[in-house]
Amino acid sequence: MELAIAKAEIVRGIRMERVRTLALLRTLDASQWETEVLPRWRVREVAAHLITTDKASVTGSIFPKVWSSSDKLEAWNDKVVGSYADRPVTELLLALDRWGRRLLGVAKAAPAAAFKVRVPTMWGKGPAGMFAWSRPFDEWVHRQDIRLGLGMALETADLAVPAGFVLTAAGTSVVQQLRRAGSITIDLTGVPLQSWAADLHSGEFGFRASDDASLPAPGPTAGLKIPAPEFVMAATGRGTFAELEENGTLIVEGDREIADGFLGKLRVV
Repeated sequence: MELAIAKAEIVRGIRMERVRTLALLRTLDASQWETEVLPRWRVREVAAHLITTDKASVTGSIFPKVWSSSDKLEAWNDKVVGSYADRPVTELLLALDRWGRRLLGVAKAAPAAAFKVRVPTMWGKGPAGMFAWSRPFDEWVHRQDIRLGLGMALETADLAVPAGFVLTAAGTSVVQQLRRAGSITIDLTGVPLQSWAADLHSGEFGFRASDDASLPAPGPTAGLKIPAPEFVMAATGRGTFAELEENGTLIVEGDREIADGFLGKLRVV
């Protein structure tokens, strides 16, 4: 199995997620912009977060935070978002478009080979392309925060890029922490991705080709089946996997200890 990361798909994801976010935000009225959709974050703060993260990614000022820890990144987020969120809605929309285009330009200009170079990240040691890959993932999740906070349903289309990021981050972080005999396989429904599998002993993981018989590895194995939108949201702490299993959205098969150990450590931000 290979750790597949296609620059073209990441670049497309960055562009399309911003298109979808702007399309949603432009339909909102003044009261909806003031609605709290996350603890202490209105729609305004979510938009400001996307803008300031794009800006810091383009200038490079975000990288010391990304290389450190999720706690430091979240503290920085709260600080910069608070200074930006109360600007006029028109200014926020213009900034979303402007900085989204600049970030897209940086991603396009980066050499494809650089996306595959392995470097330390807040998600463990993985391909450098994960920094760019995290942008469409983060944007998809926050757009769902807005949608759910305003009483809308989760989006179910075009989830390969954000779901693929979560699975890869799980491989570079959770799988490396478990390191025990056995394996785990994840099948996401409603998304055009192959089954994802990890050998917990060797630490190898990736999307399996249909003729790949390298997994399951020797030892106990667990299998998870879950719709992609619910998987991504639970992995970011929006709800729990226990709740999803209780209502039948998540199906767990095989070794319970492996499944619980994996899901208990899976948190991607």
